[in-house]
Amino acid sequence: MKLNPSSVVAQPVVASERLLAISSLLKRGSRDFDFQLHGKSMAPALPDGSWIRVRPAADGRFTVGQVLTYVAKDRVVAHRLVLSMKSRSTEYLITRGDATVCCDWPVPATSVLGTVIGFSADRPWQPVGPPPERWLGFRSTALLISSVVAHLLKVSPRAAVFTAKRFIRIHGMVERAMGYLKRRVVLGSRRGVAL
Repeated sequence: MKLNPSSVVAQPVVASERLLAISSLLKRGSRDFDFQLHGKSMAPALPDGSWIRVRPAADGRFTVGQVLTYVAKDRVVAHRLVLSMKSRSTEYLITRGDATVCCDWPVPATSVLGTVIGFSADRPWQPVGPPPERWLGFRSTALLISSVVAHLLKVSPRAAVFTAKRFIRIHGMVERAMGYLKRRVVLGSRRGVAL
């Protein structure tokens, strides 16, 4: 079966619009709801595969350090709020997973579904703790990246999103290269060869 390229391109937009519509309904209902978490970006605070409980964001007020769930393209993300700021007349949020040094690209505050109020890996429900303590180099790099994105956000949201995506891509390339080098060192040590 051959897919129509225009329908493939439009699909994420439709999915995103559906998620935002569902978000709007959930906010009106003001009842907590649960999601299953997939990914390690919030480890160890929120383990991969755990369930998270989300309280709808009715008033749109968020505090730095809260874990928010929001719609980004065609998926739901749960990351910690690093910075909130206005660009032109729109309120933007900059978030970051606890386990990664790169912040996410800025998202409008209107895309937030709610705040994560608890999680359950194997029952019972537990409150979300603070981010883990990181070494100085990690904290400094994370602050630098978030600051660059925030300063660009003042000028142009498009430039801030573009730059954040590039930071994420570069970080991914560095992580893959480091993983490759570690595997080579382990393989070399098993063979008795120094690399």
